[in-house]
Amino acid sequence: MKWKQRIMIVITLVMCTIFTFVEKGQTESPPLLIITDPYEPFVFPLGAELKGLDYDVTEAVFRMLQIPVEIKFYPFKRCLYMMRNQEADALIDLVRTEERNTYMFFPEEPLSDSLLIIFYHKGHRPQIETLDDLKFYQFGAQYGSEYPQELAEVLIKREDVKSMEQNFQKLVSDRIDIMVENRIVGRNIASKMGVLDQIEVLELPKSFPTQYYLGVAQKEGYDHLAVQFSQTLVQFKQTQAYHDILAKYGQME
Repeated sequence: MKWKQRIMIVITLVMCTIFTFVEKGQTESPPLLIITDPYEPFVFPLGAELKGLDYDVTEAVFRMLQIPVEIKFYPFKRCLYMMRNQEADALIDLVRTEERNTYMFFPEEPLSDSLLIIFYHKGHRPQIETLDDLKFYQFGAQYGSEYPQELAEVLIKREDVKSMEQNFQKLVSDRIDIMVENRIVGRNIASKMGVLDQIEVLELPKSFPTQYYLGVAQKEGYDHLAVQFSQTLVQFKQTQAYHDILAKYGQME
């Protein structure tokens, strides 16, 4: 009888171990892989840490949802490729377009918004009074970047490079005439490069507010994730914690 009891004890222990692993697998999911291209001050690495207005907001919202996330940096064109091929779960800081709607879900609420403005080399002010005037100027852009359709139709003399830093170098060397970029990001990068005193800005003839979203991969069930994120983001924007983030990055409304 003793050997039978021992066998039953062993079987019981094995079954308990199996159930423990099964239960653990059911309750613990791997973190969502969120990717982005450094876009200071919205999202950027600082030493071993990640910082930025939209990074902090994204991380806070997923914390409220109790969903673990892992955030990694890739070149922007690579980010778009990964999202098309569902190699990542979400992408921080996207302008929403019809083409991107074909392979990503977008929450209704944007992470942040800003304005597009014209950057030009000091002393070389372009004569721009209407949007059509933009057709005559050599324009620096980045691979994969998108602009509102009305603006894209007149930015026809486009030259693409990998980074905004390269375009600012071209601008101050008079190899391009203008850049049309986010006001906050452009000034931040020009300042870090030490060329801000060589740059001047000009308002576009028409206002183009830019909204930045979290793009969510079109995986099964992720449409609900986008809805949850949007609803929670709206709630988070009513909190003191959100206004503290705005103040931290000098963006108080």
